[in-house]
Amino acid sequence: MQEHHVVEVRATGYTPESVATKVQEELDKHDAEGWSLENIQPIIYNSSTTGYLLLVFARAKNNAA
Repeated sequence: MQEHHVVEVRATGYTPESVATKVQEELDKHDAEGWSLENIQPIIYNSSTTGYLLLVFARAKNNAA
């Protein structure tokens, strides 16, 4: 059985480089806690003016801290 954790990364109003930096920070943080990236889901709404990335992480329940 797995547990999941979803992290929101806001993309609107930020350069691609700063979004990539934030994504990398989340990947590093969650990797250190035993999570693995399962999916990245872009979310765009409000006439395409607001966007987020949802990072979906998973890990086995027995690895929970």
